[in-house]
Amino acid sequence: MIENNLKNRFQTFKKNFKEKIYGKQWEQDKKNFDIDFIDGEFINLGKWNFLPSLYKNQFNDDELLNIDDASNLKIISLGSKKLCLQKEIGNKTLIYAKNYFELLELFIKKEGIVCEIGSGSGLFSALINEKKNTINILVDIPNVLLTAIALYFTLFPNKKFLLPNEIYNEEKLNFKNYDFIFLTPEQINLIPNESLDLGINTQSFMEMDESEVDHYLKFFNSKTKYDGYFFCSNRLRKRHYFFNYKFNFLKDFKLVFLEKDKIFYKNKSLAAMLNLLLIKKKERNQKDIKFNIVDKVKGIFYFKSNEFFYWLKKDIKKCIVYILKKIKLKK
Repeated sequence: MIENNLKNRFQTFKKNFKEKIYGKQWEQDKKNFDIDFIDGEFINLGKWNFLPSLYKNQFNDDELLNIDDASNLKIISLGSKKLCLQKEIGNKTLIYAKNYFELLELFIKKEGIVCEIGSGSGLFSALINEKKNTINILVDIPNVLLTAIALYFTLFPNKKFLLPNEIYNEEKLNFKNYDFIFLTPEQINLIPNESLDLGINTQSFMEMDESEVDHYLKFFNSKTKYDGYFFCSNRLRKRHYFFNYKFNFLKDFKLVFLEKDKIFYKNKSLAAMLNLLLIKKKERNQKDIKFNIVDKVKGIFYFKSNEFFYWLKKDIKKCIVYILKKIKLKK
């Protein structure tokens, strides 16, 4: 077993991971991430901060955001720490993670294996592990993965971790020996087929190239076990239109629910977000999960009004530019 010297392990990975290209969006975004782990706690150094704050007694209630409006909850315990959200930082990832967990709690198998692609801060998987004692696999690009590693080292110092650079013997790798496994995208082939009880993607398909999304849908298809689940929560439209995702790559899956995300629809400043849960079932004559033209048209009604007109104007402008180019070529 690797010695549990968290500071050295963090710094070793941070200094030695190899830079790779993971898509146009991430090439732009990765420069915004910088994180450190000092004196047993995470410290955000980057322009973007997806982490909650460690609660301190000197914080006043009016400095903090509600994590749950219904109960006026401002502080939650997770692992060995208390977490909160400071208004001045504006980070709401803990709210989203709590919302996702409550949405899926009844579907998450205790002590099961959960894999989150595009895990970001890792808060959602942290809540799952805390409540369900699961084995959690987190996959992201190294710059972002460091954020989750720093958070987990802070919250769960006594858990068993496996970092991407610590995988020396792939043939003898047994995920059941760990609580948290961190992988880079090129390492997902290490996950055995039909081993996952739950696969997750939240708010990152919408940032990926289309080919990347296709790749991960095929991944979840092969890695999810029967009676296992796949959960997807992404913008109705950003780089892609939700109903254009090739969910038909998920064979033997059937719909559990498709619904508006209550947090994102409640807040007027947030874009429309849809939550989709599928279960893998071995049934005869089961149709692929595929949205047809009628579904795609119906999907328009999930837009908030301001979003609808934003995308309408953008599409009209794009169409005009395309027509003008065609006319110019004919001349």
